[in-house]
Amino acid sequence: MKEKKKILIFIDLPIILRHFIANKTFSYLEENYNLIYVFNQEKYDFKKNHIVNKFIDSSKIRVINMPNKRTGTWFWLYIITVIRQQKSSKGYQSRLKVISLSIGKRNLFLARIAALPGIYHIFKLLFINFLGIHKGIKELIKIENPSLIIHPTVLSGSYINDLLRIFEFYQKKLPLIFLMNSWDNPSGKAFCTGSPSKLVVWGEQTKRHAIKFMRLKEKDIECYGAAQFEVYKKECKYSRKELSQLFNVNQNKKIIVYAGAGNGSYETRYLKLLDNYVNSKFLGDCQILYRPHPWRGALGVGEKDFLSQKWDNIVMDPSMYDYYKNEINNPKGLPSLVDYDFSHKLLNLADAVISPLSTILIEAILNGKPILLFFPEGTDDNYKPANMNHFEELIQLNEVNVCSQEEDFLQSCLDLYSQIGNKTLSKKLIKDSQYFINPSKESYGENLYKLVKSYIEK
Repeated sequence: MKEKKKILIFIDLPIILRHFIANKTFSYLEENYNLIYVFNQEKYDFKKNHIVNKFIDSSKIRVINMPNKRTGTWFWLYIITVIRQQKSSKGYQSRLKVISLSIGKRNLFLARIAALPGIYHIFKLLFINFLGIHKGIKELIKIENPSLIIHPTVLSGSYINDLLRIFEFYQKKLPLIFLMNSWDNPSGKAFCTGSPSKLVVWGEQTKRHAIKFMRLKEKDIECYGAAQFEVYKKECKYSRKELSQLFNVNQNKKIIVYAGAGNGSYETRYLKLLDNYVNSKFLGDCQILYRPHPWRGALGVGEKDFLSQKWDNIVMDPSMYDYYKNEINNPKGLPSLVDYDFSHKLLNLADAVISPLSTILIEAILNGKPILLFFPEGTDDNYKPANMNHFEELIQLNEVNVCSQEEDFLQSCLDLYSQIGNKTLSKKLIKDSQYFINPSKESYGENLYKLVKSYIEK
């Protein structure tokens, strides 16, 4: 029997396991190639991860110890490159403020100098020559002799710079494919040591962002949708009654999902407003289903614990209860990795969605659900969607409700409520979503297999 050609898949974050491994994105590749999964033991203890233990055979695992210090050193070149390449961005000044919060004003000043024409290329050369290519990656590739490398990524992290250097080292004859993970990746990140053979993005919007902000060529980009959203192509097999029981809500009421933000400082305050709106009959006969953000962390400044409050019309998504309770009592800053199948059920039950700044807004319109994107009054301008490139085009859609002031929140909720059950609107939202998420009939995994095959079997 002919030996299968080998592919190395580099994984550096737990969230990648949820988005690409748990949903069997690589199943088509597994049937035809020998897949080897590479983990960074320095980053986290992947051996205890339930997704790894369930879906990846131990014989298929390789380990590289990528020192955090090395990743931290690469980070400075990354920041300088982001500053350089984001200069044409509408929200450039806000972007600088966000970077300043991360590295400090003094370091931002120095980074901006390093990003200047002429000076930048000297700094880049110094970084590349000083760090070289990580010995562990070099040795692994020599031992495994892969035909291709795949890296699902947030477009920054432990592996990305060394993999791009490897690509150059092999004179681009060892194909390197990056799979974007998150919506804001192409508009907010930068490649600082080269470019891959292909970058796979979600859709037309992120393709344009990759060209504009990451300076990639159109021919080096593919649009396959989002691997984690493949579940939404399937029909939900549960009735409204069954879903209502699962989420502890009344099946006869309209269900509005309130999806929280990573910074939850204002959540209980706005949930209280919604509770009062329902009690006052402004929103009619409905319930609010609160889903905390899977990256939310500890309570924000002045935020009250949801579980300690009395609610008349609001319940928490039961899949997030333990995570919320644990993060409030013992914050660890780790994301919740609830299966996307649960999100599928949630959005099938939902009649509408309210959220500050979250990818669930895209998931909602993908499912034809009306949305209200709002930003609490007083929220730092750095984090308002108008200053975040990936939200700009969503805000501009006529079908999307947007609220930026608390005094307008009630009217915005009433506008949202009036859209519930509007089938014409639902169809428009689904069509709108296709600009953000490519509506391919083939699955993400099928398209990826065809791409890999085009490289390996030339």
